[in-house]
Amino acid sequence: MSGTHGTGKSTNAGRCYYLLNKHGLKFSYLRHQDLLDPFGFVLRRTARILHMRTSDLERTNPARTAWSVYFLLVYLPLLVLGIRFRRMLGYSVVSDRYLYDMLVGFWENQTSAPLQKLLVKVTPRPDVSFVLEADEKRILADRPEHTLEYIMDEKRQYNKLVGAFGLKRISTNDPPETVWNNILREIEIAFSQDSHQKMYRGG
Repeated sequence: MSGTHGTGKSTNAGRCYYLLNKHGLKFSYLRHQDLLDPFGFVLRRTARILHMRTSDLERTNPARTAWSVYFLLVYLPLLVLGIRFRRMLGYSVVSDRYLYDMLVGFWENQTSAPLQKLLVKVTPRPDVSFVLEADEKRILADRPEHTLEYIMDEKRQYNKLVGAFGLKRISTNDPPETVWNNILREIEIAFSQDSHQKMYRGG
């Protein structure tokens, strides 16, 4: 589940995880932000000590080098091996946010993610990914700390992801039950296609 602030990513990811398991499917829950928070904490503390804004520090070469080391030694091993281990145990994964949201975070700071090409290549590609969308007025009502300009820019960045990675758009302006049904329908389609391909390959 990806999308701008205030579109209900965590709420819908959690609900989707619950409904899928309720239907007898084996799903594990992944909160992508937990993989980034340790280094994010260090970055924010360092920025405070240096009397800098975190966004300014993040654009410096030392910070980008540190991010690269963290991605190679911590982020990628935990993410890639964690997903593979779950799959070995027979679990699929519902992820609250993913690599795509991290890319947008860097793009909003007028820079690319360190090791971006490697991250895109190595990170497991989901069977189906969603970009949650909502009306700007509703987002601003739920997140008054953001400006309309900020939300519109964030939407533009996510539009790039839709084209580049084939993410599915889901409007959360609809009633919750409609949103969940739309998400579950897309997941069922993705799973049926995956099963058909495995049968076709003899897997």
